[in-house]
Amino acid sequence: MLMRSADITRLLNPKPMPYSHFQEVKRSIVNRIDQQDGDIAKLLEEYGDTPFYFEPEDAKGFMPSIMDVARLYVLINYLLYADKEHFPTREYYKKFLNDETDEVKQYIRWAISRGEKEPDSLLQNIEVDVVLGSVYKIKKFFLENNRIKDIRGASALIKHMSEDETLKYFSNNSFIPECVIYCGGGNVLAFVPAGKGETVCQELEKKYAEISLTARHAFEYISSSLNDLVKNYNEKMKELNKKLEERKKTKIYPINPDSMFKSITIDQQEISFKDIKAINNKNAVCELCAVRDAKYRVPSPEGDILACPSCMRKNVVGSKKTIFYDEYQQFIGKEPERGVSSISDIRDGNGQVAVIYADGNNMGNIVMSIDSPFEHMYFSRRLDYVTKSSVYHAIHKVMGDRAKFEAIALGGDDVFIIVPGDTSLEITYEIIDAFDKDFDGLISMSAGICIAKHTTPIQSMLGVAQAKMKSAKELVRSKELKEGTVDIEMIQSNINLDLNSKKFSLFPAGSSRLAKFIEVIKEMKGSGQIKRSQLYKLSNGYEKMKKIP
Repeated sequence: MLMRSADITRLLNPKPMPYSHFQEVKRSIVNRIDQQDGDIAKLLEEYGDTPFYFEPEDAKGFMPSIMDVARLYVLINYLLYADKEHFPTREYYKKFLNDETDEVKQYIRWAISRGEKEPDSLLQNIEVDVVLGSVYKIKKFFLENNRIKDIRGASALIKHMSEDETLKYFSNNSFIPECVIYCGGGNVLAFVPAGKGETVCQELEKKYAEISLTARHAFEYISSSLNDLVKNYNEKMKELNKKLEERKKTKIYPINPDSMFKSITIDQQEISFKDIKAINNKNAVCELCAVRDAKYRVPSPEGDILACPSCMRKNVVGSKKTIFYDEYQQFIGKEPERGVSSISDIRDGNGQVAVIYADGNNMGNIVMSIDSPFEHMYFSRRLDYVTKSSVYHAIHKVMGDRAKFEAIALGGDDVFIIVPGDTSLEITYEIIDAFDKDFDGLISMSAGICIAKHTTPIQSMLGVAQAKMKSAKELVRSKELKEGTVDIEMIQSNINLDLNSKKFSLFPAGSSRLAKFIEVIKEMKGSGQIKRSQLYKLSNGYEKMKKIP
């Protein structure tokens, strides 16, 4: 077992509760199951932050969630079950929730506590293949051009294949959804019966290629006994990650891929490609990516565009799906402005937009500290939720009911969004402040902002925002800060000099200092010294900021 701080253990597990409270929760779950015939796994998603206790003494420390322990219990029983095509999933969920002990429950409790004495059980000899998959170079896939519909479509395709299609795959093919430890943000981890790993890798790579055509992706697996995996989880995952990285280096991709998909169904909505006209010009080049051969003619407000199969698919899907707007409505309960058809529609009163690019600090060390599948399930799920919640609530808090934005990548600890230029500082502050607070200051987030004219290519703005995020992270390291940080670049006239020259050196800044600065700007706006459309001319507030410690 890894030696690590108590703070890391807190991050990777639900908050403890009194055993009596847990018993009440468990009785409530059992009663709900008895009264309905619904999906038990879906019901247990409500208890992803509630710890599970086998015995009263378990409440003295950190334990995995009810949801995660139940899923692993079902998964182990599935691995033991002979007729896997007819595995009675519901029956084993109910068996897990009864008060009777059994061999699998005893084994799981030992796996959590890592007691010195291993259980006298045949479970330790179960062989399992551990499958790891990743979509990589995602931003290159997103940003082959500056058209919002194509960027939107690329995001929707990545999310669909790495989440919906992955779970669909494991709901069939003699597997169960519980095989999936996590999936999302282009990453997949699954435990499958011994001997199935190679087939799963091949079939998921084929499925991902059919859907996205040009997104870079790779899968690999290792074989292990369940006991070895439990005792050496961290080392096993390092071994698998290394193998996956080697796969990425050696995998070869076709130059002009295509597939026979006539339609794709995303969130129960069928999106058809049947009406897109094919062309026979073998010398035509795609006008969207300017790289691959054009095979289709895609309609647009400016007239028909010649497109390769990949760009055609992104364009059509992006014209139908707005996945992040749907998520925003789920989190906030209100719709954002859905009339965004181009980056220009997001510009502020002075024609400026901002790219905000952010991710968590010290995440590598935290992930390397994960020492069980329970912690993997819990932390990946919680991180994804906190990041999305922080972003959507920040946007609503600053822009209200007329929220106008575009999210390109949002999940895990990654944030890549576009907002009006004059809202970007406030939104960024609210994001990192909410993120820090949700994790009780144990994890912070750093962000880079690039503000520019709405006609500036997003690819160029992203490059600047990434560089600013790196300098914001360097502030965390050099000052050993326990809070989020922000750096900013403004591509217009000499405004970048206002913020980043040694004369001013206002940025990068920690979130507490940024909060004071935003307050100064608001006071200036309220007194009429500065209009909202001029908020990005931040040097107006610098003289007042010099007086703030």
